[in-house]
Amino acid sequence: MNPSDSFKEKSYQKHADHFRDYAEGGKLSEHAKTWMCQDTVDSWRHQRMHQLLDPVLEMDPSSQWLTVGDGRYGRDAKYISEKKGKVIASDISEYLLKEAKDNGYIEEYKVENAEDLTFEDESFDYVFCKESYHHFPRPFIALYEMLRTARKGVILIEPNDEFLSEKWTGTFFRNFKNFIKKLSGKNVQKHMFEDSGNYLYSLSKREIEKLALGLGFRMIASQGINDAYYKGGENEKLSERGTIQTKTKRLLTIKNLFTRLGLMDHGILAVIIFKKTPSVAMINSLQIRGYSMTDLPLNPYA
Repeated sequence: MNPSDSFKEKSYQKHADHFRDYAEGGKLSEHAKTWMCQDTVDSWRHQRMHQLLDPVLEMDPSSQWLTVGDGRYGRDAKYISEKKGKVIASDISEYLLKEAKDNGYIEEYKVENAEDLTFEDESFDYVFCKESYHHFPRPFIALYEMLRTARKGVILIEPNDEFLSEKWTGTFFRNFKNFIKKLSGKNVQKHMFEDSGNYLYSLSKREIEKLALGLGFRMIASQGINDAYYKGGENEKLSERGTIQTKTKRLLTIKNLFTRLGLMDHGILAVIIFKKTPSVAMINSLQIRGYSMTDLPLNPYA
């Protein structure tokens, strides 16, 4: 076994075991149960991201979906099913998915390695991956697998790569901010790794454009939003209008202002890679909801 094979196998195992302590009877099981709540500050954060799916779900009712890296009880699949989509939740870990199925939170799940999906080509209309792509040991392989199993498109919602800003103002502001950090003795982390050993990837529109062009696809859609997280948001109810909610919304207001001024890019990027050009109605619906549509040039030699 070469070092690369050893690394990915170890990473797969660590990811598969990740939710062991969160499962029923584990030391973090009570914390995990908050992930199924829909009335907390943390759930509101995730609902903001899930709502980015609404134009597709509304314009393509009863579509078939696969969620990838959906190990937190299949929460992504839960949202899709509530919007009348037909969905299978999948993750490399079964611990919380089995619980979710047993208690009726989700209808169907499969244990899947995102980098080696067992489904036939074009088994689903859409494949959705939210905040998991950046944890995969070999995310590009996983994305090709998602595209292989999708008929119409793949949707990713992931941290945006702040080091690939297309705005000079954003680049200037980031460099200035990092300069101040260095002066104060703080480290500027451009690259990060997690305990499983894999590199933490972030997404960029340019990266997705290149991948889509290489496969001969003609259109992608993209939209950025900002996010803010404070520890304890999983337990504070939105109705309480408590300290964490106040801090979260205040930080979001500041980030949104900086984004509008061109001083920073959105922290979260949603991209839809269409395998076939969507209908005019779908395009209009996406644009109304804030998506930018990017037409990709035709390869003249293909």
